Amino acid sequence: MKRLLVPGQFLRRKDVRRRIDCPAAVECRGISRTAKVVDFSMTGLRLDGLTGLVTGDRITILFTPDLSIDGSIAWLVWHKAGVRFVDPLTETDPVCAYLLREAALFEHARVRVIAALAQQEAIKAAGTDSA
Repeated sequence: MKRLLVPGQFLRRKDVRRRIDCPAAVECRGISRTAKVVDFSMTGLRLDGLTGLVTGDRITILFTPDLSIDGSIAWLVWHKAGVRFVDPLTETDPVCAYLLREAALFEHARVRVIAALAQQEAIKAAGTDSA
């Protein structure tokens, strides 16, 4: 019997993703739930902490009362979901600007943590060298 090989990443977004840690409200069929956006690209994003939805559901993601975007659930695994935007983001889109700012804050915090850890390791190394 011949095995059919399916690429493991056939559903993955092909465009560049940016890491982020941003709370959002997700509305579907008149019900609102909270979730966390953990990455985004110009065509979609990934949500964590999302329950009660199914693949194909049309949703609205609200970042602020005045800032939202429509999408659909592309995949679900436990409490994680991939969302495909109805219309891809553009560079001039206010949602894009908001998410890029959040991504810059996330990256800045990540760099600060790495620098603090490196400094701690340098202090430990200096302490063992003098002993």
